Amino acid sequence: MSLVAPASRAAAPAPSRDEPAGLTVRSAVATHLRGLAATQDGVRAGEVEPVHQMRVSTRRLRASFVLFAPLVPKALARLTERELAWLGTAVGVVRDLDVLNETIAALATRVDPQLRATLGPIAVAIRERRTAALESLNKTLGSARYRRLRARLEAFAGSRLPAHGDGRLGEMAPRLVRPLLRATIRAGRRVHADTTPAELHRLRVRVKRLRYALESLRGPHDKAMTKLLRRLARLQDVLGDYQDAVTQGAWLRTHAETTLLAPGPLLGVGALMQLLSRRARRRRKRFPQAWGRLDDAKLHRRVLDELAVDRSTPPSAIA
Repeated sequence: MSLVAPASRAAAPAPSRDEPAGLTVRSAVATHLRGLAATQDGVRAGEVEPVHQMRVSTRRLRASFVLFAPLVPKALARLTERELAWLGTAVGVVRDLDVLNETIAALATRVDPQLRATLGPIAVAIRERRTAALESLNKTLGSARYRRLRARLEAFAGSRLPAHGDGRLGEMAPRLVRPLLRATIRAGRRVHADTTPAELHRLRVRVKRLRYALESLRGPHDKAMTKLLRRLARLQDVLGDYQDAVTQGAWLRTHAETTLLAPGPLLGVGALMQLLSRRARRRRKRFPQAWGRLDDAKLHRRVLDELAVDRSTPPSAIA
């Protein structure tokens, strides 16, 4: 099951490589702030999809500040990373429970009917924990700390460009992307048969941030970047499915160990854990192929070259 987050609904317009790089980062922050604001009513009402989109917007905001770190005041960058991590944790607890609930509902159809009938207490436990997590998230969204975060981000998005200028986006973009690309490739090449789930999760975070960074810079006619983004999305999908299966299995194990379950529900949990373990092994086996398609030095060079050129109009139209 693919759990890669779709693009934020408040899609940013494709930037021109001829515009100031400082304008691009401010536009990206403004776009994702609008996406964040658009989800709040739905989140407060407890709806599943707005929680998902709030998590996506929060992650894209974090990715924007990582990508454009050289163009952001250091104090603001440090503060923003800490505060967005705080917000992301609050949103993530609710979202993870939603994904767990969806996964268990899907897996339950593959369990023996007699065992399936025993899984009611698990569903109740997830609902109760989600209710508590949503209450905590809504307190977070109503807090002065969250309002200060929003105000700081809005002030930055609306601020004037520095008088000295940050340079043209086409000049800056390859330099901004190259460290993220190199870090991702180094991390992926270190993966081996005994790599831990925690290490694979860190690679997943790098892949996701690189993907979000490139999406914020992509022009409508960037063919190499579009190809690389497809490969990043595929790898993120594989790593995401693997990580979810591992963490969901661990959640069920902890629940079984800390709750006095009757024999029937205990057997049902065991059957779900077995299915999740099998899913994790299958996804782990898919990693080498997905990684091999991403680790393409020629494609990476083409993308970095593309980042320096304004392709807001088709090459054939430039006479």
